[in-house]
Amino acid sequence: MAETESRHNGQAAHAFPVYLKVILILSDGIRGHINQSRGIAHWLSVLTGAEVLEINVPKLSAAARARVKSTSKSLRNSTMRDARDWLASADGDDLVRVVGNLLGERGITANSGKLLIISAGSAAAPYNLALAYVWRCACATVMTPSVIGTAPFDYAIVPEHDFPKRDSNILVTLGAPNNILKENLKCEAETLLAKFPPKAKNKWSVLIGGDDANYTITPQWLKKHLGQILNLAARSEADVYITTSRRTKKDAEKTVKTLASHSNAVRYLLIASEDDFNPIPAMLGFSDTVFCTDDSVNMVSETITGGHRAVLMRTERKGSIRKAAQSIVATLVNAGAMSKNMLWGIPKFDLIFDHFAREGRLIEYESWLRAARANLYSESALQKHESVVYGDFNEAKRAAEWICANWRQR
Repeated sequence: MAETESRHNGQAAHAFPVYLKVILILSDGIRGHINQSRGIAHWLSVLTGAEVLEINVPKLSAAARARVKSTSKSLRNSTMRDARDWLASADGDDLVRVVGNLLGERGITANSGKLLIISAGSAAAPYNLALAYVWRCACATVMTPSVIGTAPFDYAIVPEHDFPKRDSNILVTLGAPNNILKENLKCEAETLLAKFPPKAKNKWSVLIGGDDANYTITPQWLKKHLGQILNLAARSEADVYITTSRRTKKDAEKTVKTLASHSNAVRYLLIASEDDFNPIPAMLGFSDTVFCTDDSVNMVSETITGGHRAVLMRTERKGSIRKAAQSIVATLVNAGAMSKNMLWGIPKFDLIFDHFAREGRLIEYESWLRAARANLYSESALQKHESVVYGDFNEAKRAAEWICANWRQR
């Protein structure tokens, strides 16, 4: 780890490190990853005035990715020359040239203390670390990179559900940092509503995720749950705005389209596989109620960062054997026979949702539905019947403040 150059002393924002001039985001092209990096970079820029740049890491074949992953462990304890050689072996020569040109244009030299490289996820992490060795600059990783881990990085922003070690270079977050900026939501909302104006008094948004190793969203599930929402919206003077994710399966997309086409309550539908536009910031800017499926911690975190209480919709579970094994471990953990860091799969993510619920930031769909059917639902009614929300939630801003407070230079 690098030596500490300066620490936050409680003064105004301009007292944060003034030497930081460039924040370089390395992107692996995954929207959920890049939004985490962008959110932290934005707040770092606000605090320091640094310019934010963004470049992509090399796109590799499956075989090349496996090779790069296996060789990246050599970067845990490396030198500038070793890192340069690794980059050459990992199709990173063009990356080195592009970074060199960008920094050269801005007068940024190695070991200047003016550069921070940040990335999210395992694919970009070794390139991040290797470039940090080459430029002798600070580097930050979001989430825990496989193989190389968090120890070589100056800063690691790791979610609580990964059960990270409590170390000086690690900030533990609740949920995922993101690029939701509350001050921009109203403007984005007005733009979308100008194209798809509401007809009813209330506006509901439904954020639908997709399948992974643990969760599945089937046509049958959608017919029941999305169908319930649309039927209730039609009786409750509510317009519905819907978006899917890139993980939503084709049969699920088809069902969403069919349900939406048969409902007069639906004012807007975006199928993520057919349109690169991200409507979530706009939807958070105008919605009275936001429904999120539980497969996506990112969507839930974005909803809460946007100032909403998330209505959590529990999806179906995959694999009876996998589900049973997760439940057995969870039972042993609850009995005190195993530590929490042994949790995996759905029980691990449920810890996040339980934490949000205790703070009043999340309500289960069934609880919301009971209140809605009893004509109790309104923002004030739910505030009365559920826990109050404790202040703003913005993990990207908190991560940026933590980096500034613990600024290091290689």
